Amino acid sequence: PVYAASTKRVGAVPAVHILAGGSLESPLDVAKPGLLSAMAGANDLEKPTAWNTVPDSTDGRRLALAKWIASPENTLTARVTANRIWQQHFGKGIVATANNFGSMGARPTHPELLDWLANWFMDHDWSIKQLHRLIMTSATYREAGDHPDRNKIDAIDATNSLLAYFPSRRLAAEEIRDSLLTVTGELNPEMGGPGVFPEINWEVAMQPRQIMGTVAPAYLPSKTPQERNRRTIYAFRYRTLPDPFLEVFNRPGCDISCEIRDQTTVTPQAFALLNSEFVQHRSLTFAAKLQKNLPTLEKRLAAAVAQAYGRPATADEMALCHKHFEESLDRHRKEVLKPVALPTHVKRGMIEEFTGEMVYWDEQLPLEDYQRDTMPWDVAPNVRALADVCLVLLNSNEFLHVR
Repeated sequence: PVYAASTKRVGAVPAVHILAGGSLESPLDVAKPGLLSAMAGANDLEKPTAWNTVPDSTDGRRLALAKWIASPENTLTARVTANRIWQQHFGKGIVATANNFGSMGARPTHPELLDWLANWFMDHDWSIKQLHRLIMTSATYREAGDHPDRNKIDAIDATNSLLAYFPSRRLAAEEIRDSLLTVTGELNPEMGGPGVFPEINWEVAMQPRQIMGTVAPAYLPSKTPQERNRRTIYAFRYRTLPDPFLEVFNRPGCDISCEIRDQTTVTPQAFALLNSEFVQHRSLTFAAKLQKNLPTLEKRLAAAVAQAYGRPATADEMALCHKHFEESLDRHRKEVLKPVALPTHVKRGMIEEFTGEMVYWDEQLPLEDYQRDTMPWDVAPNVRALADVCLVLLNSNEFLHVR
């Protein structure tokens, strides 16, 4: 068993000085424990009280800081949290600069609303789940994604700061991946535990990487679909090997704070959604389950639209789905697919440090027990044709955007 123990330093507290120019040889005044001096009224410089003062002793410093952060008198924490959650739902916070509530940050568009949300948040035991529910059941969140007098509204409020209509936003990178797995019925909702290794593009997974002066082993995804298909928050991250599918949808790096996600629209995003193995496998699994669970093509197409869009299909959509299915079926019936095996090894090479000679070797890949996703050669032509329809649905704006 592994045990953990906390320790407490006893005796005199060593003096810590402000250093002129950062030099240890130029100590100035003694630095005492304190809080953010930039927060007027919330630090011990102006009005020292029990809630905003950190003790000089080593005992209780971190506890005092934690109590100050979560104190009802320190409304900044609640305001920042409420603003972040608002930003998640509407694409932009009440304060647009989520990382900067200071004088250099943006002014709130609805200051009274932000204060009310912060107080409501604290009054309800700082429950993030309840705050999500409050926002999502509000009339503002349930507005239509457009306005009947859009030209008039744009002339008055071009940026929609007053929220006359719901601001459509594209799903974030992790939301896209999790939504694809949810619609196809593959998402593993298990919580907690160690990180898992999702399947990424095999060429990227096999590319050489350096670790501490030597070649890193190839990236190997988790062996079972149940492990690979957990939520993206549990995916292990290598700083030197980002997931190309998530990266193209503006997933930020893990080494700096991200104030707000970028929302770029670039050609590689279309390539990733149409051609990546991850999305291709999702559409095949989606189609295979529809084929297995529903008796007729009509019901399968209707269920595909309903699961992807969360609403019944229209007559025009059903007609387009039927047409695309028939065109794809003719093509797939003419194709003869042969299974493609997984790689067994990858050839590596590097320059020997002392001799300057090139050294080559084979890195063996332990993929004997790897359980693959549904592959095209595993299913009949009609399932592959249905998968083409599912692929179109998973590429649509309605699936990829919150409206």
